[in-house]
Amino acid sequence: MSVKIESGRRAKTEGHEFEHVLSNMFNKKFGKKFVVEGASNTKIDVRDTDSIWRLSVKNPSGKNTQIGLYTQNSFINAMNITDTDILDFIEKFFGGNSYDNFPRHRMTKSEIEPNLNQKFLNFLNTNKEKLLDLLCTHGHNQIGDVNYLIWAKEKNNPNSIIMIDLKEFKDALMQGEWKQNETTFEYLVNDSKMFHLQMKGSGTKYTNGYHSLMFHIHSNFKESYIKDISILNA
Repeated sequence: MSVKIESGRRAKTEGHEFEHVLSNMFNKKFGKKFVVEGASNTKIDVRDTDSIWRLSVKNPSGKNTQIGLYTQNSFINAMNITDTDILDFIEKFFGGNSYDNFPRHRMTKSEIEPNLNQKFLNFLNTNKEKLLDLLCTHGHNQIGDVNYLIWAKEKNNPNSIIMIDLKEFKDALMQGEWKQNETTFEYLVNDSKMFHLQMKGSGTKYTNGYHSLMFHIHSNFKESYIKDISILNA
């Protein structure tokens, strides 16, 4: 087993354990019952039993962590993409068996026609609201929606958490812009990186998973949408 795969599994296990730690902490602090959702068909990790507070929990080891992972087909379906140029770009940039003559079986920006690069970039920037819904709150073909993000500023430390109002977060991010690099995309708001998009590029080589679209969220959060966790007592 590769180091990347093992470290990914370990992070997932630690993440689930941390969700239980938070749920227990909230139960002791606040006058309502919180439970760990634990299902794979929802972005909700922890919620109160009335589902008023629906929390996504991030327990990163650094300043960014994965927020969405989609096979090419699932991303295409989630974003209702039918434009053949955009479909062509996705296959080229994120790769597959048709590109086995390229390193890592994918093409990079400088190897792809400029008009295709620009068309996908335009697509990302004209569909920001839908993409933010996919990444932050709703997911694809999943049950329920998230309304707050819990972020641990120190890994596995429940006392380090901050709470992000995702409606306000998404509203603030609408002023941002996607930019393309040679092998990745990044989403900047006033020069602060909030997301990046890359080919996953790990796991079993050249499978659908290896060539998936992987989105990471960065912790350059603003005070305007950070809330005190005491509101969970409301």
